[in-house]
Order: sequence, then C-alpha cells, then structure tokens
Amino acid sequence: MRLSSLTMVLCGVLAPLPALAQGDPKAAEEDAPVQMQNTSAGGAAAAPAKPAPAQTAQKPAVPDVQTPQGPPPSFGNSSPVVTGSGGNAGNKAEGFDFHGYFRAPMRIGMGARDNPLPDQSRTTLHAPVVPDDQYLNWQYTGHQARDWAELYFSYSKGWAKATAGILAFNFTDAAWKENLAQFGIAQGWVTLTPELPWQNVRLEAKVGSFWGRYGMAGRYDAGYYDTFLFGRTHTLGETLRMEIDVADWTLWGEQGFGVRRPNPSIYNDARFTLVNHLHAGVSWKKTVDLSLHHFYTWAQEEDRPGSALTNVPNGNMSVIGADVRVDANMYGYLYAGFSHISAENARVVGPAVEVIHANGGGEFALGITSNYLDGPTRQSNGNGAVNTLLAQYELSIANILTNMKTPGQRYWGEGPDLKIAAFTMVNFISSDDPDMDGVRKLKYGFDLNGRIKSWFGLGMRFDRLQPNSRIPEQSFAILSPRIVFRSDWLAHEEIALQYSRYFFNQRECGNTAEPLLCTQPPAAPTLPDGFGATTTNQDPGNRGAPATRPDLNVIRLQASIWW
Repeated sequence: MRLSSLTMVLCGVLAPLPALAQGDPKAAEEDAPVQMQNTSAGGAAAAPAKPAPAQTAQKPAVPDVQTPQGPPPSFGNSSPVVTGSGGNAGNKAEGFDFHGYFRAPMRIGMGARDNPLPDQSRTTLHAPVVPDDQYLNWQYTGHQARDWAELYFSYSKGWAKATAGILAFNFTDAAWKENLAQFGIAQGWVTLTPELPWQNVRLEAKVGSFWGRYGMAGRYDAGYYDTFLFGRTHTLGETLRMEIDVADWTLWGEQGFGVRRPNPSIYNDARFTLVNHLHAGVSWKKTVDLSLHHFYTWAQEEDRPGSALTNVPNGNMSVIGADVRVDANMYGYLYAGFSHISAENARVVGPAVEVIHANGGGEFALGITSNYLDGPTRQSNGNGAVNTLLAQYELSIANILTNMKTPGQRYWGEGPDLKIAAFTMVNFISSDDPDMDGVRKLKYGFDLNGRIKSWFGLGMRFDRLQPNSRIPEQSFAILSPRIVFRSDWLAHEEIALQYSRYFFNQRECGNTAEPLLCTQPPAAPTLPDGFGATTTNQDPGNRGAPATRPDLNVIRLQASIWW
C-alpha cells in the first residue's frame, strides 16, 4: 500500500488542526433547506442504512448485513458546510436541537398460484418480491424504498456542537424485531467552526462517527437513484474543510481520514479498513459548482483465526473523478459527474466507503466485487475497474413562468407546478473475471411531479434497467403512477399512494439450463423474504421468499416527514 506524497503531506498538516479549535458551528446538515422527497413523492430516493440478518454457516456468499434502504441524506456534510457570511460562524447561545426524518411505507406485492386448490385464491398477496428491493445493489431504483427512521440530537455551546444520531429500519411493531436493523446510537461527532479574523474565510472540523457524502445528484439529497458517485463514508475519523470567498467565486478544499471495523463473521472477507480522501472545488455565484474528488481505501490486517479467506494480499480500492452542478434558475438544474474506481484484491476492503450502490470492496456480497467485478463463477478476486457516468436534470414549469413574468425571480413552491426530471447512470466494467470484463450496465428514467392543489398532487415515475449488456433477458422496466397528499404547499409531511407495474424482458428462467437468461435477484438478497432469499441462504429455520419469480404489480402507501 502506498500513499502519494501529496496525500501524506495533507494528512500530516490538516489532521491535527481540529484539536486547536473548541467552539460552535451551524453546519449545513441542519441549515440547508433540505427537501426530503421520497420517490413516491417525485423527489430523489432517500439515502441509505446498514442492517442485517445473520449468516448461515453453510452459505458464506450471503451477506449478514442486509441494507434495504436508508435515510434521505439530510444531515451529512455534502454541500458547502459552513453557512452564513464572513469568517464569523456566529456565537450561538448554549442550547439543544432536534432534527429527524422517517419514512413508513405499507407495501403489498401481488402474485399468483399456477394451480390453486379449490379453497385457494389464484391471486396471492405478500411482501414485494422485486429485483430492485436491495439498496446495496446496482438494480436499486427507489420505487420500493423500505421503512427508515433517523433522529439527530445536538447540543451547542459557543462554536462547538455535539451531535448523536439514532438510526433504524424494519419498524418492529408492524414486522418483527430484527436486532441488526435497530442501529441504536449509530453516529456521534463534534463539529467545530472557529471564528477567524478574515471575513471571507470559513473553517469547519468534524471528529467522530458521521457521514461524509460526495457525488450526490440532487440539490439536497443523493438524487433519484439515491447513490453516491464518489462515496459516502462510514467511519470513525475526521474531516477538515476550508472555504475562501474571492469576489463572485468560492474556493474550497477538504481532507478526511477514518477507519472502519468489519463484521467479524468468518464468512466476511472484509477486514479492518482505512480511508483517506481529498476534495477540492470552486463555485461561481452559487450557480455553477465544479468539484474534484479522490478516495483511497486499503486493508492490511492479519488473518483472523477461523477466517474462511487466508493468505491473501493486502487490498485497496481508489475512487477519483469530477462533477459539475449548474443551477440555471428558469433553465433548470443539472448534475453531471464521472468517477473511476480501481480495485486490487478489493474483497478484503471493508465498507468504509459506500459508492455507486456498493458497500466497500468485499463486504459479504454487498461490495464492488459482487456488484460489478464478479460473474457467476466469481473469478475476479476483487481485481478490476469501474468507470461511471451519472447525470440528473430537473426543470420546473412554474419557475419558467415566474421568470417570464419577473426575470431573475425564483419559484419557491407556493403554488401549482409541474416538475420534470430525467436521470441516468452508466457503468463500464473491466474485470479479471471474463464473464464481466467489458460488460456495460445502463439505467435511465424520468419523473413527473404535478402539484395541483396545496393538499393534492399527481405524479409518475418510469425507469428502465439493463444490468448486463451481454444478456438482454435480464433487463426490466418499472412504471409507477402516484397520488400525493400534503397539508400545505411547503409542508414537510407527505402521504403518497403508488402503484408499480413491472415489465420484464424475461420474467423467469423456468426449468431451462440457462439460469442467467431472465431477470436476476440482487447478489445479496434482502433477507429473509426478499427476491432471491431462500431457506438455504439464511439462518436455519427462517422461511424464504414466497415466490421465486418477481412480482408484476406492487401497491404502496407511504407516510414520510422531515423536521
């Protein structure tokens, strides 16, 4: 493992600085006008979580951490982190604060019995069995995002703030108590924004367990695909960020370092993992933002007693790339970015960084190795590369009309509107596994969100997914019309009723000798009863999915709110 001299110098210079400050911030995580639109409401999918049913001793390939869906990225450090004008972040009085979000969807999948008995109905009802159910899988879309809650409690004094986060999914009163889905106190960190003698300079330091999020396609969230082009950190560590205003320009730089302890299951190949990351960017009049990003994660831990994988080389995974976002007011909002992921023996690299729907390099079957580099015979050994293009464009008809009436003005949501969004992601794979070398993955879609009354709206989302350019039979599409209810134009809460229709190129393989020539379940099914989950790939005694073929129809009623 080698770090560039630049990385080492920056780490040595920047890492000690947080210890020099003690005070109070007003971080963007709680200042930004976060609009947590769930996919049912026509916004970006919510951000992610980290849970899991346990592992059976006979099936090491199935992950013990099954993440169905996580939170909208509401409280991370993704946008310019220090708010307000000038170098003085403000001496906020001592006090407590409370923010949060939850999403509570009722989901019903519709199946059918091929040969029902006299006292059985042909139509069956069950938890949805769909190919886009697993959050940490390339096929995820957000159409069927699962329940999720996050609560953030903070205490501020001067220019220091302490924050603790409680996260969970799988609401137990309506399901069953899955211990690994209840994260408890999942995050805790201190944020420092010291007062500086320069009015155009801002500094922020964070130390502890928190998310750093980079490459989000949405204005305030991770976009319609709810993923991170460069990465979201899941570590204990630090970040240091500085911003400088020069006329109409803002220059910024950020450095971070952290570690991640792996799940110690003998079937988890991932090991103790470290990550160093560097970011820099420039913003012009808060209209055009250009950013550069670099992550380097690596593992060099000894073999653990009882491990199923021994005597393997150190592993590493790097992510580099750039993105641009343009907020052109009446002409809409555009995000576009490119990332290059390079992996060497990455199956031992733990989930310190979540990137393009994958959790690290080799965390069970949730990482880059299983999601991109491995084919059916798993020959990559975590070696390969993934080049990714991600883009999202949004346009508001009401904003266009507002600007036509009063140039330069902006529609702020108080009134009828039709919002149009288009989005796409394409991945080009190079791998030591010949089954995946040269494969291209492509997904694209659009969303219409019509706000008719202050309390009522209509919407529709469509997605087309092509998981493997060599096997068109695996492709599928989803169409989801919805009805949305809110208490006011700018309400934080939302109730949405959605119907989803799935269209499969080949719904099931049947009894053929070609098990790949049909829609495939995720590499890591959402246990215990998601698409692809069976009694043989989870804890003994659990029942698997009620059907082996995916559903055509799903109904969803969801309540969500942020505060």
